[in-house]
Amino acid sequence: MGIFTRFTLRSLAKNRVRTAVTVAGIALSTALLAAVLTSVGSMQAALMERTMATEGSWHVFSSELSATAVDALADSDQVSDLMTFTKGGTAALSEEDARNLGDFFTLKSMPTVAKGSDEPMGAPYALMPELVEGGMPQTADEVILPDYLKGETLGADGSGGVRSDGPIAVGSAVEADLGVRVLGDDGEESIEDPRTRTLVVTGFYERQPPFLANNYAVATSSSVAINAAGSPAGIGAGEGDATMGAYVVTRGIGSFDEMRAFFEEATGFPQSDATLYHGNLFPYLGISDGRPIWGTLWAVAAVLAVVIVAASVTLIYNSFAISVAERTRQFGLLASLGASKRQLRRTVFAEALVLGLVGVPLGLVLGVAGTAGAFAASSEAFASLVSGVEGVPVHVDPLVLASAAALSLATLVASAWVPALRASRVSAVDAIRQTQDVRLSRRAARRGAAGAGAAVKLGWRGKLFGVPGFVAHRNLSRSASRGRTVVASLAVSVVLIVATGSLADALAPIADRAGRGGAGSGADVTVSAHMDSYEQGSTVDLHSYAQELDRFLEQARAVEGLEFLGSTCQGQAEAVIPAGMISPEAKAARERIDAESNGAYSAPSFNAQGDYLGSVALFYLDDASWRSLVAELGQDEAAFCDPDNPRAIGLNAFQGTLMDGTYVSTAPFAAAGDVDLFAIEGREGFSTLGVREGPDGGLVAGYLDIEDPERIELLPLDDVATSVGIEVGALTEGEPDALNALAASSQFPALVLPESAAAAPEDDRFTSPFTYSFASFSFKAADHAKAAEELEALGKGLDGVSLYVTDLAESARQNRLMTQAIQLFVICFSVIMALIAVANVFNTLANSIILRTREFAVLKSMGMGGRAFARMLAYECASYAARGLAIGLVAATAVAWALFQATSLAFAGRAFSLPWPYVGAAVGVVLAVLAMSVAYALVRTRAGSIVEALRTDAI
Repeated sequence: MGIFTRFTLRSLAKNRVRTAVTVAGIALSTALLAAVLTSVGSMQAALMERTMATEGSWHVFSSELSATAVDALADSDQVSDLMTFTKGGTAALSEEDARNLGDFFTLKSMPTVAKGSDEPMGAPYALMPELVEGGMPQTADEVILPDYLKGETLGADGSGGVRSDGPIAVGSAVEADLGVRVLGDDGEESIEDPRTRTLVVTGFYERQPPFLANNYAVATSSSVAINAAGSPAGIGAGEGDATMGAYVVTRGIGSFDEMRAFFEEATGFPQSDATLYHGNLFPYLGISDGRPIWGTLWAVAAVLAVVIVAASVTLIYNSFAISVAERTRQFGLLASLGASKRQLRRTVFAEALVLGLVGVPLGLVLGVAGTAGAFAASSEAFASLVSGVEGVPVHVDPLVLASAAALSLATLVASAWVPALRASRVSAVDAIRQTQDVRLSRRAARRGAAGAGAAVKLGWRGKLFGVPGFVAHRNLSRSASRGRTVVASLAVSVVLIVATGSLADALAPIADRAGRGGAGSGADVTVSAHMDSYEQGSTVDLHSYAQELDRFLEQARAVEGLEFLGSTCQGQAEAVIPAGMISPEAKAARERIDAESNGAYSAPSFNAQGDYLGSVALFYLDDASWRSLVAELGQDEAAFCDPDNPRAIGLNAFQGTLMDGTYVSTAPFAAAGDVDLFAIEGREGFSTLGVREGPDGGLVAGYLDIEDPERIELLPLDDVATSVGIEVGALTEGEPDALNALAASSQFPALVLPESAAAAPEDDRFTSPFTYSFASFSFKAADHAKAAEELEALGKGLDGVSLYVTDLAESARQNRLMTQAIQLFVICFSVIMALIAVANVFNTLANSIILRTREFAVLKSMGMGGRAFARMLAYECASYAARGLAIGLVAATAVAWALFQATSLAFAGRAFSLPWPYVGAAVGVVLAVLAMSVAYALVRTRAGSIVEALRTDAI
């Protein structure tokens, strides 16, 4: 061990408090970096594993490839894993069978692995059928069928391309005319070149709903029969070139566009409905698909990392700057004894290395342990987020930990660089005289030279605060660099605390969305109702069944342990809302939604004057809920409860999701006012497109020809619509509990009315805008599971109306847990940020005061008393606090804006604001830590004698 290393270790051991505080600061900043990066990485890994487990590990799926294209994929270096299956052809079901079973019967083989592993990344390629009866097929002529075909007799009327020898069971024979399914010029699908095959049923697999994960056993308009793996294809694009399907796992592809281009180039197969891309998995693999949510999370993590690194640089830099200032005389003496500048620099860097070797590993351990503790405390909440039963395991990624360690070490080097250079430039004479840190500004030097020999004037500070104020001002002027260090520490502390509040605001939309979908309504059970069927042009809507719903509600009220909370009916009408009633933010959001509408029949939601033209959601509350809402808004009950002249309340909250995944949250209304509602007549053979602006600027009703989607007819609105004016007398900012069960805030715009305004059962939905097509009833239950069963039994007796019972108790619990998990994350982040802030200010201010021990001894020897001494320090601290708070609030505003911009990638329509409670907390913490630091420093300075202080260093 060299002399300089021993010198460094002795210096660290001699000032144990500063060393401990610095190590703690390094450990805390490293822990926070590791925790933030590990948390996001763990969530991403858990969601990726959940997605692969429930949707498969495939990247691209295609059901219509040639054997040549499959061979090209197998030979490609950009394909790591490949699974293939053959197509046996498709047969058309009879018209009678097609009504319930789909139009076609398709034959596929069980898949086989053509390249790589049978479980890429530890997960299967896709969800495979699960047998519920019988066994798997062993030959090309044996098949398993979906369970809904069990007991069905196919082709009983003698028509169609699929015939069974009776009700289908295990061992049954099915005869199918299998060929190529083609789409004709007239838009009709047909089967070409059919070949009859007899298939023996060996079992049945569980039916699967038609969503992305079930693309193997679910085909459009088809019942899928599956034969043995390796079965020869029954159809093909040409001689020896069979039609096949494939699951592809790629590597080295960074974006969705690159993925599409690669697949089309490798296979020569243009984009079609037969090709699917696993967009739900791409974000977790780093394959950009344009959706912003994970970009938002990593952007937030990046902003937080920058804040943490900046705070760490300030804390550690101040520590090294103070350390070098403490040992100025020692560095000067070493320089006078022949120490080179390089050796002096290495002394400071050796100190940084020693502190880093202790603080960085400790911080990594604390960060991972803290993340594991937070995840364990919120395991149920995270389990609900990722739809798992084990919660979110901490994903310890060596690359993430290495990144955190590298950032911490880079912070150490950057923090020690300037103090090391300063130590290497110490003049032996100046060091012994200790003038290194006393530097006058040019202005102060000029003023001093101009006033040389003149009497000293106290100035306004001396007149207000006496000699202590005058001395404090001179101290601040002489030691500007030291003052800047303290001010920087205070400013960074403000930024850290305010950034915590900004993080809480950034995560608020996630917690806010967790309460939607009924779980925030306070109900345990909800019952939703809608018509069994809907026919184009029918005048019947759910309001026609009002009496049946009333009877159900009366029976439900009689169920023991069930408390009725309220009912809501939902309808829709065409409307014209004046431009002055729509907020600019809502108009911009709606225009974004319009831009994503690809239909040729879509029309702008706003006319040239800015009036809103389009559908409006109407929600009708039961009498008690309506009166409660009116009273809550402080409105006149008589004015809002008049059945002959109803007034509406505008729901001034909208939360929606755009096609790119961006969440929109905004207030639709700028003011109350009058709205025109329209009930548009139906026309046979046409779909109603609603109100729109005509070529001459007037209002028209649009009609789309069902047979010819390119044909749109426009008729004057007055000729085909019934108009009703209604006053929107008030706005409600929050979503009332009665509306939460219907997720009313997802509608734009929405009006709330009393149930007395709803149409009567005999009203025609084409002549009244106040009809409704959906209803919801909310209940509180002592035993929600039992109550749900009893309500389901009651609902079976209704004709023409379907009732769905939802047990909200479990989803409400999960939403509460999710909110608690977010709050726990914010609290943990707040505590660590506060600790870093406290360590920063305490270390900087306390040690800067301790450095002035000789200066204080001189002042005391000249007769400055304890009270005057305290006033001098109070003046200095007030100056530090004022400058630190001012600079800190400006920087904190910039950080808050950066977090706001990061979350705006995924949550549009949010307004920027500072977290004022955290701003107040920052001011309080800064003042408290100032007082604590001064008190500690004074205790240290009073511990020794004046004579010893004048003779020795401050250490």
